[in-house]
Order: sequence, then C-alpha cells, then structure tokens
Amino acid sequence: MENLVLKALKKPSKAVKKVKRICDHTWEDWLKSKQQLSQETTIINKKEIRVLGLMRSGNHAIINWLQSQAKGEVWHLNNLIPKENPYRYKYEHLKDFYYPKYRCTGELYHREAQGDFTSKDCLIYSYEDYAINQVANDYFEQKHDLYLGKSQARYDVIIIRDPFNLLASRIKKNYLTVKAKNKTVIELWLEYAQEYLGETQYLKNQKITINYNQWFRDITYRQQIAAKLQLEFTDAGINTVHGCGGGSSFEGRELNGKGNQMDVENRWQYYQENQLYRTLLANPQLWEYSAKIFGHIPGTECLK
Repeated sequence: MENLVLKALKKPSKAVKKVKRICDHTWEDWLKSKQQLSQETTIINKKEIRVLGLMRSGNHAIINWLQSQAKGEVWHLNNLIPKENPYRYKYEHLKDFYYPKYRCTGELYHREAQGDFTSKDCLIYSYEDYAINQVANDYFEQKHDLYLGKSQARYDVIIIRDPFNLLASRIKKNYLTVKAKNKTVIELWLEYAQEYLGETQYLKNQKITINYNQWFRDITYRQQIAAKLQLEFTDAGINTVHGCGGGSSFEGRELNGKGNQMDVENRWQYYQENQLYRTLLANPQLWEYSAKIFGHIPGTECLK
C-alpha cells in the first residue's frame, strides 16, 4: 500500500487518470451487465482459445500457426494483463501509446469493450510470464461473458519449452525477470511444468498442452493438436517468423518463410560456458521436470 501511495505522489496526474479510469470501467461494466441479461444466450465466439506461456517459448510462432489453421473471422489479442477486460486493455494501450497510427484498430477494440461484439469463428487471446492462477482466476471467470461475450467452446492452451533453450533465449534478449509477482523465471517454469503434467489443475477449460520442441519438429504432433482444437489442419504458417517480440532471439526475422531452418533446439550451446546460465540451471527439480516432459536432450549433461 505504501508503494502505491509513493507512486501516486511522484506522478499525481497519472494516479488521477488511473482512478478516473477505474470509476469509468466500474460504471461501464454495470451498464453492460444490465444489457447482457437480454443477450445471455447469444454465442459471440464459436471457439475461444486462451494461450499461456513463458516469453521465448515459441508462443507467437504457435499462435500464428493456430490462426492460420482457423477459418472465418479470427481475432488475436496479444500480451494481455490478468483480470483486465482484454478489449478495454488493448484499446487503452493503443490510445496511450500508439493511437494516431492505430486509430481504426483502437476504435474497433473500444466497441468490443463496450459490449458491441462482432461474431467470431475463433478468438485467441494470450498471456506471457504470469503465474497460471493469476490468469485463471474467479474474478475473470465471473466477468468472462461481460468482457468477451459468450463462447460455444473454450480451450486453455499451455505452451512449454525445455529450460535449456528457453533460458539461453531469455539471456540473449535480457529477459531474466518475469511478470509474476515474487517469482523467478525458474520457479515459474516449474509451475508451468506441473500444470502441463496435470499435477496442478488451475486451468478449468478444455486443456491442450503443447511441447514447443515437439511442435517445431513433428508434423504428426501438430496434426494431433489441430484435431484436439477442432481446427482443419493445413500446417499453414509453420515457417513464418512472427514480428511480435522481435522474432527469434538469435536471428530476428532473418529466416521468415524458412522457420524450419532455425536451430531452436541447440540454443543452449551458445551459453554452456556462461556462469549466469549455469547458475540458473543448478536446480535439481528443473532437471527432473525437464526429463519428465522432454526426455534426455543430448549434450546437455555437460551442464550439470
């Protein structure tokens, strides 16, 4: 609480703006809840896919691939904040930082935030680097239809990448902190591993687990994922290197259109002599869960 007061004193105009927005949002949600009573049976999203993953886990590559398998009206809301109305957050973010350039997109999000929903064949929305229970929480669930509209089918996709290559990519991009409060990147990876294996059950919708390593190299595995999500498999988009997040940590977008040529499973070799990297890996539980999900990754034994 003290930290919040200090922040408000340092930037009073920003604090006033935030308080005003909270009041506006509360009023807007109250009005929408009254309107929604007459629309509660209307399906807005035929398919809804919520995606969770740690940064540098191939999230954008997989999401782009999912979008490419989906047909019809497909939307993606990227890099959201837990408990926030996704459309409202995207609108206000564009308004605060990029509005002149993306005015049309911002107005589109604004209409959705006000409950003037567009019917969608597939809505994909994603979160990065948050604790799973921050994303899958009762508050958002109670507000779900108010924020996104009613969905016919809902899926939770959790993506995980082996810790050796993940940490190498994060060091390369200087992404060693996570958004989850009071957690290290190692602790958060272990949390995702436990949810992936079913040891925890935070995600309550139809859960689809994606092993990024296997997704990258195995077309049969990709077919299985598409089938679980009731998507028509074409494998379109598999070689696209998306611009979000700057593309690959190592090549950027240099291999766009040739994504299958990226050496994503050997990034660890660049940092095998790096002391920080080896210190991060000095966690027996990390090795244990990596082996459960990915098996033995040849060569990594030298990192022990």
